[in-house]
Amino acid sequence: MSADEEKWDLFEKAIQLLSTARWAEAEATFDKLIALEPDRYSNWMMLGRCQLSQQKLPEAMESATKALELRNGADTWNLMGCVLKAKESFPEAETAFRKSLELNPRDATTWSGLATVLFALNRDQESEQAARKSIELKPEFFESWLALGMINLRRGDAGEAEGYFRKLTEVAPRMPEAHEFLAISLSAQGKHPDANQARAKARSLRS
Repeated sequence: MSADEEKWDLFEKAIQLLSTARWAEAEATFDKLIALEPDRYSNWMMLGRCQLSQQKLPEAMESATKALELRNGADTWNLMGCVLKAKESFPEAETAFRKSLELNPRDATTWSGLATVLFALNRDQESEQAARKSIELKPEFFESWLALGMINLRRGDAGEAEGYFRKLTEVAPRMPEAHEFLAISLSAQGKHPDANQARAKARSLRS
């Protein structure tokens, strides 16, 4: 097998592993790809995503930094923002997401990442604007519906939050947290039977 054939086989295997969320095996496969092509930024990007999905934050930070060294792109800044957000380094994550948006202002996942970071920084108005921009670009993505629900919970408007959390359960029906947050908004309105039903759904998804 030639070197190019080996790289292609590894890449196909890695993509298949990613599609089934087999993060550790995908990580090991990207490690092999990097040994063959250490200067291909996309390998470092995908390695960082695998590590982030496993909450291996120091390793993900190293991979994100290497990807950025190889390419100053919207995707590499997005990855850096995601890693920094996971590390709860929210001001630095905001900077990374904003740099990503300078390069690609139409990426919905970057707007939603920015929305969640701004929420963590207690800048609700800016968070809401970023979340709405993400939804305008990609309404089927879950994160900004979650952000809007959380913003309204913090404002004390449980009824408005309920609407966003219901939308969240539509776009991410197998996400236990979506049903748990819906239950919180329902309980805050005294809708206890509906809240219990939402909690039961969350438990069933976790079992």
